[in-house]
Amino acid sequence: MTIDRRFFLKSLGLSAGAFMLDSALPRRANAAALTNRSYVFAYFSGGWDTLLSLDPRDPNVFTDARVGATKIELAWDLLPAAYPRTMIQPSGSNINFGPVMQNMSAHYDQIAVVRGLNMNTVTHDVGRRYFITGMTPRGVRAAGSSVGTRIVTQQGDLKPLPHLVSRVESYNEGDPTYSTGLAVNGAGDLVTSLQDGRDAPTGATRTRLDAYRAAHADCDPSALDKKGFLTLIRSTQTKARDLVASGVARHFQFTNLADPEIVALRTRYGITNTATTSGSQAALAFQALKHGVAQCVSIELANQLDTHDAQWATEQPDNQAEGWNALAQLVADLKAEPHPDGGTHIEHTTIVVFSEFGRTPMLNTRNGRDHSLTGACMLIGAGVPKNKVIGASSDVAMNPRKINPLTGVPDDTGIELNPNLVIASVMESGGYDTFRLRNNGVPCLMG
Repeated sequence: MTIDRRFFLKSLGLSAGAFMLDSALPRRANAAALTNRSYVFAYFSGGWDTLLSLDPRDPNVFTDARVGATKIELAWDLLPAAYPRTMIQPSGSNINFGPVMQNMSAHYDQIAVVRGLNMNTVTHDVGRRYFITGMTPRGVRAAGSSVGTRIVTQQGDLKPLPHLVSRVESYNEGDPTYSTGLAVNGAGDLVTSLQDGRDAPTGATRTRLDAYRAAHADCDPSALDKKGFLTLIRSTQTKARDLVASGVARHFQFTNLADPEIVALRTRYGITNTATTSGSQAALAFQALKHGVAQCVSIELANQLDTHDAQWATEQPDNQAEGWNALAQLVADLKAEPHPDGGTHIEHTTIVVFSEFGRTPMLNTRNGRDHSLTGACMLIGAGVPKNKVIGASSDVAMNPRKINPLTGVPDDTGIELNPNLVIASVMESGGYDTFRLRNNGVPCLMG
């Protein structure tokens, strides 16, 4: 039996010290066989208020009378009447959820909530790019490739659109062209990209173009193709033509009321248009996974969360709830949909839900919340702990707390979580090399 460094150190019971020693050593390559998982990266844009969702507090304990001592002001009494004034914890759940997560809380059996993340920034661009790449940005510029790009690079060019990106930034720094995210602005934009041009009924232009390419003779191809560049071009052209010819666009034509699959999809996700709604974004991800179109999908599930003023009381809960409800439907569909390799899609899919940072636990003078260094995230599905809270923010002012890396419980001698460690854990759990992230995963974040 092969015993790696982490197993050896864990067997000695060295806990946080072992992890920090292990992390100082060179990164391991492919700790396990690649799992060929699918991935969804779901972004809540603007900086979410985690007191409403992933990191709530008991309103019977954190009362207005104790705000001076706790530095935590729930202000849930200012929310619209549709939201409960208490935490949500379904029977059997080890996780308490905030009032905007009523539908999402039903999937606690697939969820790990990560609290007390040190985002190390209150700048939107920096926080967003930190999670997208798993690396601290260089100033405000992204450092390295998107996580989806890294995953597809190691897995290989296995899907028609290996890396699909809708309304989220995507980066490729030195990885193969095929792993670059195909950026679209929702399902309608994707359909346009996949259709056969303006003359789709006859395809005359494409036919002429294909004939030209077939007849065209390269000048000294052996010399020009020494590094495989022409081969890459030909392969990409062929793959693009085959993708269009396959008719895969029909799975994303969310306005096609003649297709029973689309009609049912529109009903489940509440789709009224194909552009920017949370439902259409989640449905895009589901269709891409169900039909084997993409391995990694990045979507924007919520926006307009930068609520510094009194609109906090309505825009934060309403926009977050819209995103969480769409995600709840996506998880429900992945739980129900059979996977070609056995089981259901949720058993073969990892979902990472993130925002650029959290918001201050105290209302400002305008009855809104400002940017906070403390964040949270959610991991769902394959390769993550189930029905578990990992990490914590303090009960005074919600600062990040250190944790035991083996158990995830608060430990003042432990480590502080950040997006780099979360992403390294997600990748290592799938068997991917984390060398470029310069860190191994954290045991408590891997199921």
